[in-house]
Amino acid sequence: MKKGLIVYLVDSDNLPEAFDGDNALSHLSLSCDHSVLAASTEGFYDIPEAWHLMLTRGMQYISCVKGRISEVGEIELYGEPLRLYG
Repeated sequence: MKKGLIVYLVDSDNLPEAFDGDNALSHLSLSCDHSVLAASTEGFYDIPEAWHLMLTRGMQYISCVKGRISEVGEIELYGEPLRLYG
């Protein structure tokens, strides 16, 4: 079963100028096949868009977890992942 994870950035208004979301996701030790960032800021997916993207990429189990950007520009996850599908 392919697993997908949506990381929702709760404080996306304070992102560093040169923030690279794909690079930040790659530094996380996540047990999933595909991960994507979502946020309320322009240029990011919202949660329904990210969920649809996961479905179209064949994810059979999709979860969402909250995250925030640390002072050094890395993603810190907090809370428990919420299963959205599967």
